[in-house]
Amino acid sequence: MSLSISTQYTIILALYFTCLMGLGLWFNRRVQSKRDYFIARGKLGPATIGFSYSATQMSGSSYMGAVGTEKLLGYNFSPAGVSSAAAPWFAYILLGSRLRKVASKIHCVTIADIFEARFYSTAAGLTATVIMLVAFIPMIAAQLQAAGNVFEVLLGMPYLNGLLVFGGIVILYTVLGGMQAVAWTDLIQGIIMIIGFAILAPVAVSAAGGFAEMHRQYGALNPGAISFLGKMPALWVVSSFLVWGFFQIGGSPASVTRFLIAEDDKTLKRAMAYSVLFQSFIYVCATLIAIAAGVLLPNLERADLTVPTLVSNLLPPIVGGVIVAAVLGATMSTIDSILLLAGSLVVENIYVKALGGSDDERQGLRIGRVTTLVIGAFALLVATDPPAAIFWIVTMAFSLMASAFTFPFLLGLWWPRATKEGGIAGMVGGALACVGWYIAGYALYGTFNDWIGGLWPALVGPAVSLLLVVTVSKMTTAPPADVSAIFFSDDEPSIS
Repeated sequence: MSLSISTQYTIILALYFTCLMGLGLWFNRRVQSKRDYFIARGKLGPATIGFSYSATQMSGSSYMGAVGTEKLLGYNFSPAGVSSAAAPWFAYILLGSRLRKVASKIHCVTIADIFEARFYSTAAGLTATVIMLVAFIPMIAAQLQAAGNVFEVLLGMPYLNGLLVFGGIVILYTVLGGMQAVAWTDLIQGIIMIIGFAILAPVAVSAAGGFAEMHRQYGALNPGAISFLGKMPALWVVSSFLVWGFFQIGGSPASVTRFLIAEDDKTLKRAMAYSVLFQSFIYVCATLIAIAAGVLLPNLERADLTVPTLVSNLLPPIVGGVIVAAVLGATMSTIDSILLLAGSLVVENIYVKALGGSDDERQGLRIGRVTTLVIGAFALLVATDPPAAIFWIVTMAFSLMASAFTFPFLLGLWWPRATKEGGIAGMVGGALACVGWYIAGYALYGTFNDWIGGLWPALVGPAVSLLLVVTVSKMTTAPPADVSAIFFSDDEPSIS
């Protein structure tokens, strides 16, 4: 008796999830302290770090929302893809080595610890913590929504059931295994992403009539989207490149946390090579899939469902299951990393530093696991009735963090004169400017997708932040000598 299509998908995904849970249980036995749990410093190699960085940064929006958006905008959207592929260059080169060295000096657990140390104030760390937590819940919920949609389209499973199954699995292996489980599952999921898109891209192009015919038909259906500029203003091209490339420095703190893990610069350089190659391949394939989908699915109502719909239409379940695993892997990689960072922020920067709780490693490990579980459960609750499309939820949360952190990060690591007042003003002012720009656009146009003067809030917020960091730092007392010694000297004590 032959199995139904949905049953075949279910079997493949069940095997996949079982393997992930096995990793969580395996690493659960190897975690001895909260430092092991949250950052696993020195215990991961370059491939694991590189794939984990990229898989975390790309998220389900790259496979669901971004492909769907590019299906509508065509090559107008390509600058975002090109810059996303180049994002590791910016982050690794401008942050990687310096963050790694500082982490070895101050024994930090979270990115907020970096802000606290550089701007010599608990308030700076707490400000960064609050902004990240505000952005993280909708980002996790958006990834969970993407997974629920996949289960609904391909398995015929009710959205809520798929959401609970998927969410429960990713939350559980994260709670059990910590950073080592997260990073190793990211490596596995990254490899599956490559295999999945390597299969889907040529199949979709072939189904659309081949490369030349696909472009001819797409140009006939959507003339303004067949060129890189087309109907989009040049400002869109420039802003897309900046936002999805350079501003990943501040907009993806869960990815940047990977720089705290490596023990030496050699490991970081090799990790960067893995990241760049991985992301370049994925975004080239994503563009081909999106253009093919514009020909094959011109009337698809929900752009977010482009990839699962193509999989359902073009591939047998045994092959489609790999693609589905890739899509789910992308969402998992972002969820688990954000969950882990959120848990570490609550434990380290709120419970221990702000509230004066115990710094005991074992107790911190227990509290970290409970906190991660609670945050995940809350995000699941939000995802039961998500407020907007995946891509724009992620975009708005990303814009908030890019506005708050990009220039306090960069100037804090490269400009000795940056002060605590300037750093805090840059974080708060950048975040408020971003939110205010979104609200002003909504008040004028009735949507969060149109902005005053066409200026993306993810450009306005960082510009305000840069101005505030520089201006306020110039007006306030220079940082203490011990801060400068930590951040701008070449000595690098070993971790004990």
